[in-house]
Amino acid sequence: MLRVIVFGCGAALMGLEMVAARVLAPYLGNSIYVWGAVISVVMIALSLGYALGGQIADRFGAVRALPPVIAGAALATVAAPPIAAAVLPAASEFGPRLGSLAAAAAIYFLPALLLAMVSPMGVKLASSSGIEHIGRSAGNLYAVSTAGSIAGTLATSFWLIPILSLEPLVVWTGFLLLALALAATRVATADAPGVTPATAAAESDPRGKRDTGGARAGGALTVTVTLALAIATTALGGFVLWRVAPAPAENALGEAVLFRADTQYHRITVTEDAEVRHLRFDSSHQSALEIADPYVSRIRYPDYMHLALALKPDPERVLVLGLGGGAITKRFWRDYPDVQVDSVEIDPVVVDVARRYFWLPEDERLRIFTEDARRYVQRTGETYDIVIVDAYYSDSLPFHLTTDEFLREVRAVMAPDGVIAYNVISATEGDGSELFRSMYRTAEGVWDDLWVFPIGIGGDAGAGAAAGAARRNIIVLASDTRLPESELRARIADRVGGIVTIRDFEAMADDLYTQPVPVADVPLLTDAHAPVDSLIEVQ
Repeated sequence: MLRVIVFGCGAALMGLEMVAARVLAPYLGNSIYVWGAVISVVMIALSLGYALGGQIADRFGAVRALPPVIAGAALATVAAPPIAAAVLPAASEFGPRLGSLAAAAAIYFLPALLLAMVSPMGVKLASSSGIEHIGRSAGNLYAVSTAGSIAGTLATSFWLIPILSLEPLVVWTGFLLLALALAATRVATADAPGVTPATAAAESDPRGKRDTGGARAGGALTVTVTLALAIATTALGGFVLWRVAPAPAENALGEAVLFRADTQYHRITVTEDAEVRHLRFDSSHQSALEIADPYVSRIRYPDYMHLALALKPDPERVLVLGLGGGAITKRFWRDYPDVQVDSVEIDPVVVDVARRYFWLPEDERLRIFTEDARRYVQRTGETYDIVIVDAYYSDSLPFHLTTDEFLREVRAVMAPDGVIAYNVISATEGDGSELFRSMYRTAEGVWDDLWVFPIGIGGDAGAGAAAGAARRNIIVLASDTRLPESELRARIADRVGGIVTIRDFEAMADDLYTQPVPVADVPLLTDAHAPVDSLIEVQ
C-alpha cells in the first residue's frame, strides 16, 4: 500500500503540473514563459518539500505526519480553481513573466510542496525494516514515485483534460489524494514493509522509544486532523463541481455561452449575442460571424485575406492553415465557385465546432485535414495558388510556423506565381514592431515581393508616428510575381475584375504600407532560433 500511495501522489503532482499551464492560458497565454513559470514553481516546491518532509518525518514521525500531509495536499488541490479565478485577472496585469510566476506560485506552490513531502516520509516508513536496507528502500520508492509521475503526465495530457475538463480534473485529483490520505492512516502499522505496531510506536517517538500510549494518542490526533481535512476537501470540491466547473450561462461580456470544452490545445468557447456568434480559444478571439449572414465576419482581418486575389486573380486551389470558425475557408468556398479550398486544423474539436456552430458546409470542394499545419505542408503532394496562414494569435504563435524553413516548405507547394498571405498582430514601427519586422525579414528572404496592409492605418494617416506605433492586425502578402504598385491598387479598386464581394474591399488599398521596413536589428526566424514569445512580449 505504501508504494500505491507514493505512486498516486507522484501521478497527482505531475497531473497538476500539466493542468497548470492550461489554467493560466486564458489570462497569460500559452507562451514559453507560462511553462517556464509552472515548471520553476513546481521545482522550487519539490526542493523545499523534500527537505521539509524529511525534517518532519524525523521530528514528528512519518506515521503521524503522512496522512494529514496528503490530506492537506488534497485540500490545496481542490482549492486551486477558486484561487485561480481570484488571482489570474490581477496576475495578467503583471505581464507574461512576472504574472505567470505569481499566478503559478499562488495556485500550485502549496499542493506541490505538500506532495513533495510524501517521498521522504515514505522512505522513513520503509526504513523500519532495517537501516541496512535504506538504500534499496529509498531507491524503490523514488522509482515508484517517478513511475507515478510518468503515468500522471501521460494520462492527463493524452486523455483526461478533454474528458473531464480542467476544473473537474483538478477536483477529482484532490479526491484521489483524499482517498490516499485515508489509506495512509493504516499503512504504517499494516502494510509498510517490516512495520509492526511496536516499531510504528518507536518510529512515532522522535527519541526512538517505544511509547505505545503516546503512539495511540498521536494516532488519534492524526486521524482527527485527517478527517477534518477530508471534510473540508469534500465540501470545497463539491462546491467547485457545482458552481465553478460548469460553463456559465453568460460570459463577462453578457454573451450567451453555447459551448465550452477543454481540448489538448485550447479552452474552446462558443458564445453569441443578439447579432453575432463568437469563437474564442482561451482569451483569443478567433471568429465573430453574423447570425443573419454567417459568411460575414465582424472581425475584419479575414476579409483582408482576399487581397491575395489582387496578386493571383485566377486561383484554382487555395490552402488555409488554421480553421477557427471557418470565416476564411467558407467565404473563399462560396465566393469563388471554381476554386478548391483545403483547410488544415490541428484540433479535431475545432472542426466539429465549426460545422456545428459556425455553419461550415460539407462539400467536395471544401476539404478539411486534421493535423499539424507544417506536417501537412511537408507531406502534401498538392500545389496551391494561394496559401493563407491563419494560425497566429495575439498572445501566442506556434514558432514552427514562422521560420525560414517553414516558409520555404510552403513555397515548395505553391505555384510559381502563387501568393502567401498571413496575419500578424504587431506595430509597424517603433518598439512594438519587432515581431512584424522579424517575420517580414524572414519572408523577404524567401519571396521577391512583399506587400503590407496594416488594417486601419489608412484612416490613421493624421496620427503621424502614433499610427505606426499602434498595435493592430497586419496582413502580409508575399509572392514572386512582379506587379507595379499602380496595378495592384487598380485591381483592388475594381474588385479584381468584379469577382470580390467583400464589403469595402476598394478601401483596403488605403491601408497599403509603403514605408521601408528596417530589419537589421531583428532576428531572422529559423527552426534553431525563433524567439517569438519574447517578440510578442515587447508589443
